[in-house]
Amino acid sequence: MGAALIRRPEGVKVTYRRMKFAFEDEGFERYWHGGSPFRSLFWTQLSTAFEPGEKFFIDSARALKGEIDDPALQEEIMEFCRQEGHHTAQHLKFDRMNAEMGIDIDGCRARYTRLLDRAREKLEPMEMLAATMALEHFTAGFADQYFSRPHISAGADRNVHALWAWHAAEEAEHKGTCFDIYRELGGGYFTRIITMPASWFLILALSVFNTFSLLRKDKKLWDLRDIFAGLWYLFGFRGLITGMLPSFLSYFSPRFHPWKTDNSQDIRDWQNEYGDLILNPVNPKPDPSPATAVS
Repeated sequence: MGAALIRRPEGVKVTYRRMKFAFEDEGFERYWHGGSPFRSLFWTQLSTAFEPGEKFFIDSARALKGEIDDPALQEEIMEFCRQEGHHTAQHLKFDRMNAEMGIDIDGCRARYTRLLDRAREKLEPMEMLAATMALEHFTAGFADQYFSRPHISAGADRNVHALWAWHAAEEAEHKGTCFDIYRELGGGYFTRIITMPASWFLILALSVFNTFSLLRKDKKLWDLRDIFAGLWYLFGFRGLITGMLPSFLSYFSPRFHPWKTDNSQDIRDWQNEYGDLILNPVNPKPDPSPATAVS
């Protein structure tokens, strides 16, 4: 089945990068996203999803790695797991700094953990991989919005923005990994699509719940101007979530593959801008030309 797979564009390779971000040393404000409690706490609570979420993704891929015959895909799985593990490590630093400011990081993370633990209990390995694919498509959609719509990150603390831009770039880079594992192992269309609506709905519902929980603890629920502006930021015209609807619908096509949306230029742009933050660079200053990008 490997021959039928749609591979990444030339010059894009799933690659582990060890990062160092200035927010660790310089710190950031509680409402680091343009002074908006809603926008800041939305992204802050989302960060708490990554420890349980990335572990879920890694376990899904590793559980089936032994059944993969393609050496290139086996190597990609290893790099995928290293990327996801480093995402967790960096976001835990961000989470700890938010917790030191009195934000209920543990409560938010516990809710995400309970949700994913229930999924573990109920799903078979291929079903767990299908749920991972759906959530990877969700994070890839976030990445696409983050890069294609600058207003999503406008006003954010530059050092925190660097964290999210890196995460977005690597989510785009490995967005086809779990899909290719699933295809290689003969995963079916029905299982793939049946997990999609529930996966997206539950993660979105919990994100909104966590955001309002943090706003309540900060006594910001009566800041109606910020609340309405925040909801518009997510669900309004050109909103973060609204903008992901085409990506959501594309998943139901029998011909879907994550790399039918080509984010390779976004990845090259990110490396050109943030290459100095990479501690183990393969090529810290890649040529913007696709033909000579990082391999």
